[in-house]
Amino acid sequence: MTNPDMTDNALGEPNFSPDAHRLDLGRTNLIAVLVGFVLTAPLTWGCLTVVLDPTAGGARWVGLFFALLFGSLTVLFVFGARAALRPRGVVVDVTGIWFWHGKDWDRIAWSQMARAGVSFELPPGVPALTLQDTVTGWASDKVMEALRVTDKRRTALEIVPARDEDLAALPRLMKYRKPDPQPAPGLPAVRWYVPVGPAYHSWKNLMAAGERFGGQTWVGFFQRPWGSIGNGWVLPRG
Repeated sequence: MTNPDMTDNALGEPNFSPDAHRLDLGRTNLIAVLVGFVLTAPLTWGCLTVVLDPTAGGARWVGLFFALLFGSLTVLFVFGARAALRPRGVVVDVTGIWFWHGKDWDRIAWSQMARAGVSFELPPGVPALTLQDTVTGWASDKVMEALRVTDKRRTALEIVPARDEDLAALPRLMKYRKPDPQPAPGLPAVRWYVPVGPAYHSWKNLMAAGERFGGQTWVGFFQRPWGSIGNGWVLPRG
């Protein structure tokens, strides 16, 4: 739950600063689930029509194989919709980065972060940005373009805590903890990691909010080695 003096009693959520940016993770993942269902359900039905056709001969066995394959995927998307419908997301404002799960709110203050930004993976051959790069508007636009036109990309909001005790102070965010494959000297080897489908419009607004409120803590885009992050979108449990 949130601190009562931060909460808007009418809405049951904190009073955010002006120009705060909200990223609805449930909505983002739900869109992915719906797209998957729309693609696999008709394919399942089409394969079943072949299986049920007595004149199809040996093609019925092929149809049965693909009906089971696409049917299993359809069932997975149906169950995934239940998790995706859980209200959750992040809000970036002048006080820090907020996480909400239903009616529960947790905030990581900017002072509790060593750095925060948007990590991404792209296949070899695409120009990289590192934490040492100055992320100018031109560089950000180039990354946005790459994320938009490349289907092999993985993006995530990453927050590195300034101190180990900051991790323990936010137990509800344990689901977002992940070992840092490249920890900086003197910083915890664990970070908060929030994978989200690479919808570049959402990242563009998030980047603007981070630059507006985060100051030097916000590092913008930075690239992880290809294959080090894993799946680009995950439905967190809880």
